[in-house]
Amino acid sequence: MQKFSYHCHTDFSDGHNTIDEMLNRAEQLGWEEIGISDHLIVHKNVKQSLSWPRWEKSPNNHVYYSDFKKATDDFCRHKEDVLKAAKGRNIKVRTGAEVDYFVYDGWKEEFQEFCRQTELDYYISGNHFLQPDHGNNILDMKERELLPGEEIKKLLSFHFDCICQAIESKMFCFIAHIDYARKNPLCGNNDFALEKKKVIACLKHNKIATELSTKGLRKTGEYYPTEWMLSEIISRDIPLVISDDAHKIEELGFDFTEAEQCLQAHGCQNRWYYK
Repeated sequence: MQKFSYHCHTDFSDGHNTIDEMLNRAEQLGWEEIGISDHLIVHKNVKQSLSWPRWEKSPNNHVYYSDFKKATDDFCRHKEDVLKAAKGRNIKVRTGAEVDYFVYDGWKEEFQEFCRQTELDYYISGNHFLQPDHGNNILDMKERELLPGEEIKKLLSFHFDCICQAIESKMFCFIAHIDYARKNPLCGNNDFALEKKKVIACLKHNKIATELSTKGLRKTGEYYPTEWMLSEIISRDIPLVISDDAHKIEELGFDFTEAEQCLQAHGCQNRWYYK
């Protein structure tokens, strides 16, 4: 069984436990290594979002940045805290970030500078938002009332194009929960099939891995990605890594045994791990 996870969160972002608590649990599980990948969400107009009044009231409103300077400073300190907590342990600890990839002009260059300054071990991309006005604005993925349904559908279609842009950037080790958009009621498992197939083709063409996320199992009763997408990913020999997307210690390694059995049943031979 896979004895590591590279996709988990601490109370630095929206997790419920400290770095030490997460590392203690990983050691208890007998894991070989763990990657701490707290959220990096930087959008220049985040506070102008139609969703901001609700996000602002969240206890996790600190995860939303409107500029990279503060995010860079915070992540540099966070990296130091992770490395300090890792000292003397019998587990390899890696520093990372789960990045929302935004597509407005200048974002990519600012993110590249963030990478140069923070020098984290790795980055994964997990897009959680809709991006109106060609990425110049941001909207909650679950939104269906602030805009007309047809406009939301256009944004959902564009969301998958944004994932492809993240893949094509080749700045990420793997892409997280590629059908996260099913959180929106207008995006069922079989909706936007052409867009989803384009994402899978883009993964294959660019030789980028994706994840089998047991968080989907926890939240919806079905993995991210859904069954038909997983079958197509494996048939194309795209590398896969199991993720728990843990936000608390109880979620570390959640249903990894079942996930292993699922991959074996599908004949998955191509597994990704940090090298």
